Amino acid sequence: MSFAISILKTILVSMVGLSFQAALPSYDRIVVDPNFEGAYQITSADLNGDNLPDLVAVSDRLSEVVWYENPTWKKHVLLYETSGNIDLNPYDIDGDSDMDLAFACEFSLSETINGGHIYWLENPGDQDKKWTKHLIDSLPTTHRLRWTDIDGDGTGELVNLPMLGIGSTGTDSEIPVQLVYYAIPEDPRVDDWSRILIDSSLHLSHSISIFNWDEDPAGEILTASSDGLALFDFNHRGWNKKKMTTGNDGEGRVTRGAGEVAAGNLGNRRFLASIEPWHGNKVVFYTENDRQWQRKVIDTTFVDGHALACYDLNNDGFDEILAGHRGKTYNLYIFQYQPAQDQWERTALDRGGISAAGVHVFDANQDGIPDIAASGSATHNIVLYQGRR
Repeated sequence: MSFAISILKTILVSMVGLSFQAALPSYDRIVVDPNFEGAYQITSADLNGDNLPDLVAVSDRLSEVVWYENPTWKKHVLLYETSGNIDLNPYDIDGDSDMDLAFACEFSLSETINGGHIYWLENPGDQDKKWTKHLIDSLPTTHRLRWTDIDGDGTGELVNLPMLGIGSTGTDSEIPVQLVYYAIPEDPRVDDWSRILIDSSLHLSHSISIFNWDEDPAGEILTASSDGLALFDFNHRGWNKKKMTTGNDGEGRVTRGAGEVAAGNLGNRRFLASIEPWHGNKVVFYTENDRQWQRKVIDTTFVDGHALACYDLNNDGFDEILAGHRGKTYNLYIFQYQPAQDQWERTALDRGGISAAGVHVFDANQDGIPDIAASGSATHNIVLYQGRR
């Protein structure tokens, strides 16, 4: 009966935007790793083929790429030999039915001529064997990697967003960033991966998010930079860039625009969420009205804001905003929309225990209730918040 009610609510919300105020799940806090220095990014993927999503994490201070085996969360190290590890994203790159990883390392804001290595890490199919790393490209200050099916052919392409343009001499540089993608070659182990330019107009870029913005099967790319929030859509004529908002007002690039971006739905309305500016103090909510995006700041208390996601945690048709900051006082929050008041209500998921550099929503125990994982950079930990009704 509860499943039928849930489906009915989803249909009604989709059709007419009706609001059902469902309570958020309760969360049990599970420390997966209390000692992972500089934990930066975290995601999930079934790495050992047991149909349970494992956690995968990188630190920008350590040489290891690690994964935690579900459900015991036993720690495994799959790579030992890199530095400046900054991001990773799972995909079956070689088509052998196990999950590989796209991986970015050698990141440094002060090195804009060299570094920025992008590898794909080949899953050996046996957790006791070593993973093999294959070079895709080197693009200085590579910062975010995301897979999306750009052309709608059923195969993913790898999108790469660096933070600064090649040869930049600081965050205020006028040299634009090269937003690029790579199609998987016929033999990804030996064939060259071609770098294909999407855009070269952004500056001080920090975040990308993949969101299906229109009716086609391909995912669109949202970017956060000092220029604000932008949407990139591919069609038969090529790439179309749409500037959504300018973001925060400021004099220099570090005080302008946005640092993080995510998109969600409130019933039948889309919205954008951002943290502004770069590593900023504000959580911001945007809704579209007459083709103009209206900006509403919903929190100004962040210190070094860095973690952001949107997800319907309570299955009421309205996405929540999850946002956290790395600086003291180390908070991770859930913001829940209240339609009657047109306001966002803030709930503390973790107060003081996670310096949230990254946040990721997944279903760890496959019970239909979304769980949340976060990586703490200054708190040096990986934490799982397991949902229950």
